[in-house]
Amino acid sequence: MKSEIPHEFDLCSLEELQIKKSISFQFDHPVYGKNEIALFWDGQNIGALDNYCPHQGAMLTHGLIEPGEIICPLHSAVFDLKTGECLDKYTWDTVSYQVRIENNRVLIIVPDQTLIH
Repeated sequence: MKSEIPHEFDLCSLEELQIKKSISFQFDHPVYGKNEIALFWDGQNIGALDNYCPHQGAMLTHGLIEPGEIICPLHSAVFDLKTGECLDKYTWDTVSYQVRIENNRVLIIVPDQTLIH
């Protein structure tokens, strides 16, 4: 499905995300190169964050998902799924992305990036 909003991408079905709990996708930034973004389902809400912890680069998709939070698998830093804020101040905040559901599809807005298929 092609979105009318620039830089908005249809990533997966809501059902697929609910089953898998987290899924990562690769994007290409014109300046910074490849970037991996993860979707998370906490049982009620969706969050979209850069997939790497800013502390030492652990993949957040391997972390523990709690209501409204993702916990880094390496050093247990806690990030807010909506804002990317590091709630326990262990490290820096990560980047969050706007997500919406349309026709049971998960769409994400990723400015200035292109989805790598």
